[in-house]
Amino acid sequence: MCPILSRENYFLTVINEANQHEVKRGSLEQGMREVLLELAESVRSNEAISDNLLHRVNHIFEQYQAVRLKVSLVSKIEDLFSDEDKVERTSQQILLHTEFVDEPDQLKRKYMEAIISLLEAIEKNTFNLQTCIHCGDWYIPYQRAKVAKFCSSNCRNRHHYIHRKIETQASL
Repeated sequence: MCPILSRENYFLTVINEANQHEVKRGSLEQGMREVLLELAESVRSNEAISDNLLHRVNHIFEQYQAVRLKVSLVSKIEDLFSDEDKVERTSQQILLHTEFVDEPDQLKRKYMEAIISLLEAIEKNTFNLQTCIHCGDWYIPYQRAKVAKFCSSNCRNRHHYIHRKIETQASL
């Protein structure tokens, strides 16, 4: 996809807040949330995206035209060097950018931007998407972390503290 349409890894924020959003049953927002979670689940379990899921994503794109594309020209001064002297030339560069139609607080926009963010992340590279065993939040572990189970050191420390506390109480 070109240009980049959303913030990098924005999908993690929206997925982790999804259960706090109140959506009407059968609404576009509910469908978007389900598609987002299915996409994330297929990435987490290293499964290929099904044709049905792909069809549902395209259907959402048809239902909700969330993005406007715009083109602008940017002046660019180039220095051209020759043996005799320096020559400056002004050239124009085309800049393609996007803007979302709705305000940032609209649930439709949040879910659409999250779906686009996840699709862009999938398109860029393969990455490991996991859920924290302590708090349940979704996260992307560090490259070097082979067996990451926690989203942060706070969750890891809290989990081990609770686990030790339970073990000490059981041994008494």
